[in-house]
Amino acid sequence: MHIDDKEYEVEILDTAGEEDYQNMMDMWISFGEGFLLVFAINDAESFELLKEKQKRVLKGKHGVKCPILLVGNKQDLENERKVTFAEAKSLADSWGIEYIETSAKTNFNCKEAFEKLAQKIVAMKKDDGSDKKCNCNIF
Repeated sequence: MHIDDKEYEVEILDTAGEEDYQNMMDMWISFGEGFLLVFAINDAESFELLKEKQKRVLKGKHGVKCPILLVGNKQDLENERKVTFAEAKSLADSWGIEYIETSAKTNFNCKEAFEKLAQKIVAMKKDDGSDKKCNCNIF
């Protein structure tokens, strides 16, 4: 990925469906440098589960700051929406993070979500000179 005219290697780990593997999840969280917390806008339960996932990320990072981006997926199912844009934006604001909506089906904003997160990771890492590689986890 190119950020600020520089090339970076971005590793992406999709942990969807892996919630039952506690030890692996803890390892992935400790390894990750940025997180996309993803829910389906047509599934209120997936939105409610975000609070536990966010807590788990914060606990797993042991106070180390890392970029997190809240992602409402399935934007193509607007007519089946169960979580309003305002609700999701309010949650993101309360956590001090950015909110973006995507559609994996239509590829709407998918690349942008990864780019935003990678940019946030790179910005965070520039000071310590470790900005060659980014590890992004998707919950």
